[in-house]
Amino acid sequence: MSTPIKSIRFDRQKHPGLEFDLFPFEEIFLREGLDHSPLSAHRVDFYVLLLITSGEGKHTIDFVDYPYRKGSVITIRKDQIHSFHPSSARGVVLVFTEEFALSHLEQTGTQMMMEVFNELLLQQNTALQSEEFDELLTLISLIQAEFDHPHNQHTPGIIRNLIQVLISKVHRIRTRSSQIDQGHKYIPQFLRFQRLVEEQCMKSRAVQFYADQLGMTPKTLNNITQKIIGKSPKSFIDGTLTLQVKRLLINSDLSIKEIAFRAGFEEPTNLFKFFKRSTRQTPQAFRASFQGRTNIPRRGPRD
Repeated sequence: MSTPIKSIRFDRQKHPGLEFDLFPFEEIFLREGLDHSPLSAHRVDFYVLLLITSGEGKHTIDFVDYPYRKGSVITIRKDQIHSFHPSSARGVVLVFTEEFALSHLEQTGTQMMMEVFNELLLQQNTALQSEEFDELLTLISLIQAEFDHPHNQHTPGIIRNLIQVLISKVHRIRTRSSQIDQGHKYIPQFLRFQRLVEEQCMKSRAVQFYADQLGMTPKTLNNITQKIIGKSPKSFIDGTLTLQVKRLLINSDLSIKEIAFRAGFEEPTNLFKFFKRSTRQTPQAFRASFQGRTNIPRRGPRD
């Protein structure tokens, strides 16, 4: 019996009253006393921003490997599964809760934050130009200086405002190469749809269900998803469910049959057909492929 993927919560005791932390990237591999291995897949309930200042390597986020080098900025959304790989790279890691980042933000700032950390809207790994790298590094140095300063009632607000500037700059850099019109009026509706699907996709894959929940017609919903991500609502729902099934396959010792029922399939064969159509792999083959990775927890031979 193996240990399921660990869900990591923000350590609110480390800096009481400040739901933010900042530390060197290389410290990830030196920390002691952790209840999980950074090299094993784990889920985070906070946001993570990595800036690589030297060296190279790769980082895995939701089953996708992202290579990085000096000047790479990587963002990880709350509830994503990710894992580090052994590396001699250096950099800085910023972590913060949703409440810390979004408190006191007006609507534009909130949407910008959601876009920067949304892998469907903007790329998760960006290679910065030299001047962009210097600009972000200077800004992070200001955050570091404030973080190292004795904390008082002004500290959270100052750090929060600096993070907002940092996110705004990353947003500006990433939207230059994005195919999505980030000013599009449909983005807030899409974000609502995305959140609803992530919460409900194991209960329903029907487009009508989500359209009803959002108070719109399936035609309107299709217009929204086509404009934002170039996919139909059905394609997006199925893609989200596939990701959730992948997470269950490596996140638990549930049998394929148990996962099928949990994912809303009446028969395991229906899950088999759905998953193979989406990934060109059987659920068993996908699970076996991750059992062979040293940084993924191994499963028992249940399937």
